[in-house]
Amino acid sequence: MSTLFAQFEHPTPAEPIPARLARLVSHDGQAFVAESDTGLLGVATTQIVWSLIEDAPRAMLTALVVGEDTRGRGVGRALVTAVEQWARERGAGRVVVTTALRRAGAHAFYERIGYEFTGRRYVKQV
Repeated sequence: MSTLFAQFEHPTPAEPIPARLARLVSHDGQAFVAESDTGLLGVATTQIVWSLIEDAPRAMLTALVVGEDTRGRGVGRALVTAVEQWARERGAGRVVVTTALRRAGAHAFYERIGYEFTGRRYVKQV
């Protein structure tokens, strides 16, 4: 996973990934992987988020990365489909994903698979 996250512009050393994965799963989250005989092709992570403004939770697609040499073969679509199914099974009314403004390819991908652009994301380090 570390190699994939580096391609995703989020360099992550391999050592903390098992503990982070355990924490994610223990807090209403999940990770999905796509593999082949040659290794890991892609990974998606998601987490359930509850709100006071609606009864159903939402699922946040917190990471989706497919290896550069594998893109365009349906791996990302399969991972998002797995996330959507997982979300439905937990009663989520929708899946929400954010992408950086510079990631035009990601924007096009999400729109191709039925996601709608609905707003902006703001971030502040605390």
